Parts: sequence; C-alpha cells; structure tokens
Amino acid sequence: VPGEARVLMLDDILAAQTKNNKAITTTKKISDEIYESENENSDTALVHRQTFIFSATLTLDPSKTYVKKIRKSKNFDLPSGAIGEILSKAHVYGKTKVVDLTSSKKSDIGMNEHSPKNIKRSKLPPGLKLHMIECTQKHKDSYLYAYLVTTTQGASGPSLIFCNSIASVKRVGSMLKMLQLPVKMLHAKMSQKARLTALETLQSGKERAIVVCTDVAARGLDIPNITTIVHYDVARIVGTFIHRAGRTARGMGEGAVGTSMSLVAPAEDKQQKAIIEEVGKESFSPANLDGRLLTEAQQRVNLAEKVVSCDDIESKAKRNNTWFYEAAKEAGLEVDDNMLEEGLAGGDRRDRQKLREANKARDQLQILLSRPMIKQRFGKFITPNSATISNHMSSS
Repeated sequence: VPGEARVLMLDDILAAQTKNNKAITTTKKISDEIYESENENSDTALVHRQTFIFSATLTLDPSKTYVKKIRKSKNFDLPSGAIGEILSKAHVYGKTKVVDLTSSKKSDIGMNEHSPKNIKRSKLPPGLKLHMIECTQKHKDSYLYAYLVTTTQGASGPSLIFCNSIASVKRVGSMLKMLQLPVKMLHAKMSQKARLTALETLQSGKERAIVVCTDVAARGLDIPNITTIVHYDVARIVGTFIHRAGRTARGMGEGAVGTSMSLVAPAEDKQQKAIIEEVGKESFSPANLDGRLLTEAQQRVNLAEKVVSCDDIESKAKRNNTWFYEAAKEAGLEVDDNMLEEGLAGGDRRDRQKLREANKARDQLQILLSRPMIKQRFGKFITPNSATISNHMSSS
C-alpha cells in the first residue's frame, strides 16, 4: 500500500546485507527495493515518508570513535550524542529532528551539544520527590531500617532498594529479613524463576513488599505500583541514578507520585555531587526521619547482623557438606564424618562463644521486635527532626 508505514529493525538490515552479500549502505535503498518489488506495475507516484527512530539511551554518551568522527567532519547535519551514533550506524542522513524527553531545557542537537556552555539537566517525573541522608557507611543499615519502619514513605507500598554489588544485596536482604520485613532479593546470578517471583511481589500496590536488588532492576521494569526507591549505595554514574529513580512515579496524573531516598556516605560525596549537579540542588530535601528513633534502630540492626553472620557460616558449612556427600556418592566412596565441617558448634572456643552470643542475640531481637520502637530523648544520631535541633529552633 503506497504510504504505508513500515518498521525496519537495525538487526534485520545487517542480516539482509550479510545474506545477500550486497553493499547496501542506507536504509533508503532497502526501503526503495521493497517498495519497487511490490509496485513494479504501478504508476502511482512515490509517497514522501518520514523515518522515526525511538531510543531510551539519549542520556548516554557517544563512543570516542564517533566523537572524533563528528569533530573532523564538516557536515553540520550530522547529529551528536548517543542518538547521533545510532542514526549513523543505521545510515540515516539528511535532515534529522531529535525530540529529547529526558531534558527540561530545549537545545539543538548539534556539534556543541556536550560543550560546557550547553549543559542541560535531566528531567525527572513531576510527582517524584528526592530525599537525601548523609551518614557513615557503618550507620546506613540503621537509617535504612528506621526509614522503612517509621516513615510514611518507607512503610507504604512496594519499595526497591538498590545496591551496587550482589554481596551487598545478599547482606542487606538477609538483615532486613531477620528484622521481619517482607523482603525479596533480585540480582543477575539468580534463576529466572526466582527473579519473576521477586517481581511478582511488587505487582500489587496494596501490599507491603520490599525488593533489594542490583542495577539489573534499574532498567526495563514498568511497574506502576512502586512507591519508594532507596539508593542504599549511591549510583556510580548519573544515568544509573536517573534510571533507578524512574522506577517510581510512573504514568501520568495525580497518581504518578513516588519517593527516592539516597543514603550518602563520605566516600560517595563525589558521585552524589555529580547527581546533584545534573538534577539540581533544589530537587533534594532532607528525609522526614526522627533521629530520636535511630538509637533503638541501631540496637535492633546490630542484633540482626550478629545473627545473620553466624547463620551464613552455618549455611556455608552445610552447603560444603552436601557437596562432599554428593561427590563421594558419585565416586562410590564412603564418607568419614571426621572430614565434614561442623560449623561454629564444632569449632574452637571463640567459635562456640560466637554461636552462643548469636543465639542470645536472636532471643533479644525477638523481644525487641514484639514491641514498638521507643524515642530516645538524647542520642548520638542527629537529623533535621531530632529533639536537639527542634528545641534549638523553637527557642530561637
């Protein structure tokens, strides 16, 4: 049909070039061949057609090779940036118009797009609120637990907690589980079935669900029910932060709201400053967290971490013994019990002491979790909502 819209994938174009062994250099030649083969006996004039390319990677930087190419070229019709590189690989030339929905500032896609004079801030959803808590790495767990339990934003609806490594996901996830929160974990080394199970917990916006994950969940998820994003580890690059925060406040209208909260340690100041420069300092506000609750939060977290540490050692010993039994069975050998690991119970005096302390900590934690958190009148944790600052502000 003359003028009918067609979709051509870049992979199909490259496959056609390889299969037919033809030096087809432009998508225009391919589309003309398709059109001519279907309209050999038609006298209808060619219909002017527009080509649209949609990409979710406009915020990415182009490769160094493309940057050098565009600097040397005198053809100012060549666009720059990642979208320009995509158009170049697809052999799309001529007049190009780029509509960038990731920026709140209008700018022409040209040679100077990445120059310091033409810096543009990334556009975040209007219903997204950004919060930040500056703390030490040691106290991140306490702030995270207090935020998830005592604040309206953290305690309502499904939440995503992003970490920069799988080891951090496992540690934080196990700690929150020990604190009796509904937690699932999601990372690249999990099976597909386990990943889908974790994602299914986020589907219902009415139920409380927490998923601790790596950046494998920062892209490609369209779950409108997520209400809170927590950056346990600050994103290494700005683009990752944008994608993480974009998991909430999705859609349009009054219901498209969400919260993004960053825990920033001193070693992460450089990455956080880059993010603030990109989205604007005015976008971040202090988290609504009462510092008087953090002392008891720290106590519960310390007990949970002590229990999780011992459980990890015991689990590792059981896995090693299971592997040893299976290997011996396949080889047709008998297993000597003296060759098996006994865990902490069979260790030296320090290991047995550590096990006794973990069991005691488990009992203490159960008692603390059975009662509400108590506000401390004085404590070492200072936040904008702490008693010390509130009293100072009221007296002034």
